[in-house]
Amino acid sequence: MNIIKKDGRIQEFDKGKIFTSIDNASRDVDGIVLNESDIKILVEDIVKTIGDLREDGSPSSSYEIIGIMIEILKRDGFDSIAKSFVEYK
Repeated sequence: MNIIKKDGRIQEFDKGKIFTSIDNASRDVDGIVLNESDIKILVEDIVKTIGDLREDGSPSSSYEIIGIMIEILKRDGFDSIAKSFVEYK
């Protein structure tokens, strides 16, 4: 899967970057601790959602991925992590 970066470059999708983004955002929120398996579950859900949206193989955009990340974090009750992620970006 390819991603269209903010500057227009096309890059191979790296789910490790999603993991790192969620991990960093969660560390900035007091009272919430996500362990590695929690983050992996969130990442796999995000990857699946992106794949479902891009079944035709067309590239996703970094903006679309950010939106999906925020949506899934909020859906799963991690509003404060979603807010931290947005503020970090």
